[in-house]
Amino acid sequence: MELSRAHFKSFAFEKHVHLDYHIGVVSYGAQQYLHKGQHYQLLPNSLSTLNPDESHNGHSIAPNGYCAHVMSLPVDFINNIAAELNQKSLFFNTPNAEDRLLSQQFLHLHRLLTDKQHCASSLYTETLLTAFITELLCRYTSIAGETTSKQKLSLTQIDIIKQQLHEQLNSNVELATLANSIGLSKFQFLRQFKSATGMTPHAYLTRLRLEYAKKALIGGNTAIDTAYRVGFFDQSHFNKAFKRAFLTTPAQFQRKLIED
Repeated sequence: MELSRAHFKSFAFEKHVHLDYHIGVVSYGAQQYLHKGQHYQLLPNSLSTLNPDESHNGHSIAPNGYCAHVMSLPVDFINNIAAELNQKSLFFNTPNAEDRLLSQQFLHLHRLLTDKQHCASSLYTETLLTAFITELLCRYTSIAGETTSKQKLSLTQIDIIKQQLHEQLNSNVELATLANSIGLSKFQFLRQFKSATGMTPHAYLTRLRLEYAKKALIGGNTAIDTAYRVGFFDQSHFNKAFKRAFLTTPAQFQRKLIED
């Protein structure tokens, strides 16, 4: 995968092609491009979805230019996904898609992957990436509107995954490791786990960590010790997650216990 971010004002791209799949979103401004004889405008809340070897150009149509965020996905990568979905090949059926939710997800993912200071877990990053690409392909390729998988996780498979998550609270759990443990690809596993539980593996693990954290705090453990014990990077991340889930900070939660 290749990720790029650039600001353009007066520069114009001549007609060109790419060897891979290109997904683009602008965070401000607007770009206009010609694709198969038709003009398209890439605005905030829309996505540019270009297949390999499709001729196009591009230039700014806003006075202050535009900022483009681009993700390039190799052909082999998309072909592997197509095989998992029992498709011979996958190609975007539109060069421009108005999709506010998906474009915002893309920008969040792009920033996460390009921010060297970000300390998100592998499971969180892989879950976001896999979920975004799966949703993008399901909406804007030849499989759009089709049921992509009728398979479901068995109760035994769900128990295997849940046991791993319980046992690896303070570990950097990998999406591929979970998927391999029940013989599925990351894409198959993510879809089927979410279908079975209503949550992504990362969301499920985060909730487990918070439930165990409450018990540790009730038992008298300090907030900082609890944060590391249940697998949070630091106390700041722990505090934010705890408050988002329980509407109170760990310290406030413990004080309330003492008061009661």
